[in-house]
Amino acid sequence: MDLGTIIGLGGAWALIIISIVIGGSPGAFINAPSMLIVIGGGFAASLAAYPLKDFLNGVKAIVKAFKPNMPDPIELIDFLVDVTKKARKEGILALEADIDKFYEKDKILGNLMRMLIDGQSIEEIEANYESAIAQEDQKLSTEVSVWESLGELFPALGMIGTLIGLIQMLQNLSDPAALGPGMAVAMITTLYGAILANLLCIPIAKKLKYYKDLLLLYKETYIITIKSIEKGLNPNSLQQQLASLLGVEVSTD
Repeated sequence: MDLGTIIGLGGAWALIIISIVIGGSPGAFINAPSMLIVIGGGFAASLAAYPLKDFLNGVKAIVKAFKPNMPDPIELIDFLVDVTKKARKEGILALEADIDKFYEKDKILGNLMRMLIDGQSIEEIEANYESAIAQEDQKLSTEVSVWESLGELFPALGMIGTLIGLIQMLQNLSDPAALGPGMAVAMITTLYGAILANLLCIPIAKKLKYYKDLLLLYKETYIITIKSIEKGLNPNSLQQQLASLLGVEVSTD
């Protein structure tokens, strides 16, 4: 679990709620028309910008901000170094016995190892890697983009709600009883939009982007390992190279 996301978002929402309760009128901050305009309108407008499948995957990606399920860098380095040691000692064809382990680790890694075992050139392997990473980057970037879009649309819909509320007020100046509901819609929609954007969407988008960049960095270790095996480099050199790439310290055997 990402404690930073939990503590950060939880703390921000808690402070807002506590401030409202201390003010003594929490019920005044609940307005159904405002929710429909901001939340419903924001999701609907964002949906129009993406294919349905990509939009739904983007919304569900919020789970990754709380539970990223990222590989441990030390374990990843140890695994790849052990693979390199085996290839250097027993030959590349000996890796055939571990092909299922590579696919369990990552489909991209499995495909790269399969190509290496089958004797394809390093240029072909690298081209396959770049294509796979480009697809992965596109998928993860779309998830980030969905939340960035919501972060832009919620405040915009809040402003639209404000205008609607003001129009309702102006149309009912002769009816004092109608001024309160109109003012509520006018003010609360702006508040809803600002809160949802700054206390949910923008932080989630930034966290998803952080993990996207980190995951792609981890996957870069695959092609580095493949090249190391193909060139027959010393596993210890690979270990130090990967450790430097991922910013961790490892002990050399």
